[in-house]
Amino acid sequence: MKNILMLIIPFLMITLMTTKAFAAEERVPLLSVNGQGIVEAAPDRATISIGVQTQDRDASRAQALNAKAAQDIINSIVSLGVERKYIRTSDYNFRPTYRQDENRRNEINGYIVNNTVYIVLDDLSLVGKVIDASLSHGANNINSLDFGIKNRKKLQDEALVMAIRDAKQRAELVARELGKSIVGVQNISIDTGGVDVMRSNSMMMKAEMAMADYATPIEGGTLTCSASVRIIFILSN
Repeated sequence: MKNILMLIIPFLMITLMTTKAFAAEERVPLLSVNGQGIVEAAPDRATISIGVQTQDRDASRAQALNAKAAQDIINSIVSLGVERKYIRTSDYNFRPTYRQDENRRNEINGYIVNNTVYIVLDDLSLVGKVIDASLSHGANNINSLDFGIKNRKKLQDEALVMAIRDAKQRAELVARELGKSIVGVQNISIDTGGVDVMRSNSMMMKAEMAMADYATPIEGGTLTCSASVRIIFILSN
């Protein structure tokens, strides 16, 4: 019996010490703080979507008209100094149009061809010129104009650093008012948002606008990137 007690007592002492240690850890004061960082920057890239639509009673002619217009648009953009690798065509669509005959039966009376030319510009001074050149060489619509940032990661990193600093400043303020100090970090969660894209979808410009005596004015404005963090700080006892 004595031997059994000698084995049990040290075990109980270790268990008691471990329990006290856990209890001490649970009493460590923690402070959870959210931080926000927002960075603004001027855009340095623009993407333009240009619509080309042609229509004719003959299918081959409708296709030929569209192909010529698209090629004329591309050539006019290249003449402005834009490299061909930054120009592509996509979203090609060919469909018949119908009318009802005397017996109310649908019959084909023509064909419509739609094509889209996409241009990526790193020289924003060319945006207005590209739009004007496109409209004067057969484009029917400017479907969209998007402004963005080439180096998004740099902007995201800057916003994240600002968010961390914001959270730390808030935590230090609270700790100081409580008569404590920050001694460590228990956990941190990060939410880095993407860079906003400034989009102009209302630019449904008609071809006759290209005949105006003035160039299309385009302003890139300012883009923003945001980041947020949640940090759990460990405070002194």
